[in-house]
Amino acid sequence: MSSKVKGKIKYIFVFISILVLVALLSPSYVSAGTSAQVEQFVSRFYEVCLDRQPDQDGLNKWVDSLLDGSKTGADVASGFIFSAEFTGKNYNNETFVTILYRAFFNREPDSVGFNSWVTSLNHGTSRQKVVDGFTHSQEFADLCSTYGILPFAGAVASAAASGGAITGTGSGFASGNKVNFIIWGDDSGMGRPGGRVNGRTDQNLFVHLNLDTNQAYIVTIPRDTWTAIPGHGKQKINSAHAIGGNDLALRTFEQFTGIKIDFYVITDFDGFDPLINALGGVTTTVEENIADSFSGCFLTPGTWTLNGSQALALCRARHGRTLYGGGAFAREHQAGMLIADLLIQKRGKVNSGNLGEFLGFLSQFVWSNISIDQAARILPSLLSINRSNIIVTTFPAWPQNFGKASAVGYNEAEKNAFFRNIAAQ
Repeated sequence: MSSKVKGKIKYIFVFISILVLVALLSPSYVSAGTSAQVEQFVSRFYEVCLDRQPDQDGLNKWVDSLLDGSKTGADVASGFIFSAEFTGKNYNNETFVTILYRAFFNREPDSVGFNSWVTSLNHGTSRQKVVDGFTHSQEFADLCSTYGILPFAGAVASAAASGGAITGTGSGFASGNKVNFIIWGDDSGMGRPGGRVNGRTDQNLFVHLNLDTNQAYIVTIPRDTWTAIPGHGKQKINSAHAIGGNDLALRTFEQFTGIKIDFYVITDFDGFDPLINALGGVTTTVEENIADSFSGCFLTPGTWTLNGSQALALCRARHGRTLYGGGAFAREHQAGMLIADLLIQKRGKVNSGNLGEFLGFLSQFVWSNISIDQAARILPSLLSINRSNIIVTTFPAWPQNFGKASAVGYNEAEKNAFFRNIAAQ
């Protein structure tokens, strides 16, 4: 075979290889499952929404558009729910929501989520907004992924850009109408390694919320708190996440507090800064002069409206601090105050009608294992709570050396009594 012929064959092979790679990496290939899988997905909407078997022409059109990536799971869902055939049935709100659960989540509705959505509809929320809440939920995204389907337009790009995620399937809380969760601020991002996967949690805010009284406690847990980490002996509590990620950190904080934690929320420098900016800044109070060149925070006492980088600098400022125990203790208390202020000031952005959409927005900046049903259960309390009903506090603790480690010590009995009292509120 001549060298020219060999060369042509070589280039043809390279060209075909490039075509194959492009096909493999295209969104339609990445997101689309098999034809049989996608047929199952579409058929359920025919059966649940229209109460009939699919017609072959309609089924083929939906399946083909999902396989080539021109349609998403949300397109299919909306296409059925707002079709003349479905709307002509004139279902009441209770039946409408029940059908959404069966079609979108492939399950029966849980009582909390069901009541929340029906109440929203009865108070004037449009069915379009409710459908948007379902299609942008993590549960719908998880269901779509089992069929190899993109849940909604931009879902892949958003996840890749943010690295965020909000997942969860729970419907209630371990303590009934009392919710316990933890907010972690990861000491990573902006070029630092670790991220929300296995960085150190240098901000640890344990939150207890009573849904009956709308009373909330934000308990700061110092990053250097010396405690037992399951399977890893005693060390600083912020290392639990660095060692074993969210799961080990959750078990460590549950063991430390003696309280079952319902869910976590975690962010880092790369999430917190843009989140504050996306929310339009935050107004908070500074009670002492702060001049911390390490964090970049320089503020005098007063009320300040801060952008993302300023808020991050304030929550990291510990040098020269004197109030609330000084140093890191003051920094943690300041972070708790800022989170409380942020909640009160920005809660008007979310309501029962756009809850799913709002969780999707937050997923750009945080990771959490809360479910939309749990979020719906909490929402009424968060929308009605007063700032005076949010108490930022901590358990009795002090700087202490453990061998060569400079850490935070405490009296075990006093600490346990403190958290028992918090859980009883």
